Amino acid sequence: MFVLYGLLGGASPPFSDEILLRELTQFFSGDERVAVSLRALPFGGKRVVVLSWPSWQVRVAYEEGGSVAEDSAEISRRLDWTGPGDFPGAGKRIRAVFGDDDGKEYTNQAVRMIEFLTAVPGALVFDPQQNDIVA
Repeated sequence: MFVLYGLLGGASPPFSDEILLRELTQFFSGDERVAVSLRALPFGGKRVVVLSWPSWQVRVAYEEGGSVAEDSAEISRRLDWTGPGDFPGAGKRIRAVFGDDDGKEYTNQAVRMIEFLTAVPGALVFDPQQNDIVA
């Protein structure tokens, strides 16, 4: 399992669970094997968009608030941010949690998800496993 954060800046469009569901459904519409749905997590009622293939899935959530802002501040410190303007993601992000794919059967689908995140205007995609920005 690995995680990516799409840290949303001031130039990013508005997001919600429903908008994320619509955008991901459209983005992956050419892949007949994927099912895209909005599901409630078993604890806490938080909803996530789930992209499911026959033996693999990605869970994607829109998150905002104080804990997201704290995480973004920590990421900014780790990266020693010197980019233009304020660090993106002061309080909003898209979090993608990728399932294990030991056989690398779903590499193309993972790359497509990364392409989705990097295409969001004003977003900065951060890989916490590598402690680096995804270009």
